[in-house]
Amino acid sequence: MRTILIIFTLTLTTTLVFAQNDFKELDLKSHDFFEKGDYKNLKKTTDLMLSSGMDYYFLRLRMGITAFRAGHYPVAVDNLSMAIKFSSLDTISRDYIYLSYLLSGRKGDADLYLLSLPSQYRNSSLAALQNHVLTNVFGGGTVIGYDYLNYSKNKLYYEAVKYCYSFNAGIEASFLNRYKGTFMYTNLKKTGMFYSAQDSLGRDLNFSQNQIYLKLSGNLFPGWEISGFAHFAFYTEIVPSPRPFRMVTTITRKTEYATGLGISKSYWKIRAGANFSLSNFENSNQIRGEGYLSFLPSGNLNLYFTSGGMFQNDTDWGNTFQVNEEVGFKLSRNTWLETGFITGNSFHYVRNEGSIMNNSFVIPSTTIYCNLILMHWKKITLNISPTYSRISNYSWNLSSLYRGYEVDLNSFGIVIKLIYNN
Repeated sequence: MRTILIIFTLTLTTTLVFAQNDFKELDLKSHDFFEKGDYKNLKKTTDLMLSSGMDYYFLRLRMGITAFRAGHYPVAVDNLSMAIKFSSLDTISRDYIYLSYLLSGRKGDADLYLLSLPSQYRNSSLAALQNHVLTNVFGGGTVIGYDYLNYSKNKLYYEAVKYCYSFNAGIEASFLNRYKGTFMYTNLKKTGMFYSAQDSLGRDLNFSQNQIYLKLSGNLFPGWEISGFAHFAFYTEIVPSPRPFRMVTTITRKTEYATGLGISKSYWKIRAGANFSLSNFENSNQIRGEGYLSFLPSGNLNLYFTSGGMFQNDTDWGNTFQVNEEVGFKLSRNTWLETGFITGNSFHYVRNEGSIMNNSFVIPSTTIYCNLILMHWKKITLNISPTYSRISNYSWNLSSLYRGYEVDLNSFGIVIKLIYNN
């Protein structure tokens, strides 16, 4: 029995000595990889130490900070959260957790996390953050040129559009660190000719429309956002008298609207959202649903894929749809590129929680676009987006409510948006 105890004691002592030596060696490797910013080898070492039961504050802190610097924000948050469990007064980890949410595009979750931190847990960087009421000011414009189609190709009501211009400006404001409001004004103009069976020679199409967009959203729980939105369009419709040699015209001031509710959920690698809306375009009524799903392979904005779709029912014109695919990726430290396409047959539609509204009979059946995002300035972001659309031009009969397909046309445009981030 005494021999057994001696052997057991020697074995245990030897094991502890080797374990201590292993810990020292692995800890030195961990520190060395951290100093070099070697994420790959630090992760291997960390995984080896954790599988051997070695878990402590500095290991988690090194792994969290290195993962953050490498853009692996989910890994960073997991390890930094464990570091806080080892040292509850750790303010460095909390700073990096906040930045991980922010730089991964989860601004709402970053605000919620900051709101949850008492003042004693905020380092100087977090304590210095100001809660600006006015967060963004933006403005931009769109120019689109169309192939022209005269009356000889289309015998019913339609717009032969030559150019379409728009200007928009707006603000985004936050309050209580949970809620955000957006207000945007848009002026839309179209030029060309307006043709109908009663007006085969056509009349000038000098269409002008004012639009107002409102959105209120809130982050009530981590990862979740709910929103309500409304979009209004105001314009004057002038219809000449159908009787010859009469100068009497009908002037009608019209208001059209779209309003709806939305919800979204953000995980590190998957983000999804859906919204529901109603509208009253062209003396008819529409009801629609829209959804999207984004996949971020690394949990950051270096690469992401988005699929989306919209299905709509129109009281007078039946069911229509749109689907879209997009890929976005980082080109350099301050430059991103998004490119994708949209296809479908909807002429009246609302997309992106109401921020885009089309209440025209001109149908962009397929749109291909690129969006270059430039963030080379401290508080300014510039978006430049060239677009190409294949336009399906129909003959519309607004009395009997039917349409006949006529011809496909092309359009080219560019969208520019400038954002000032407060």
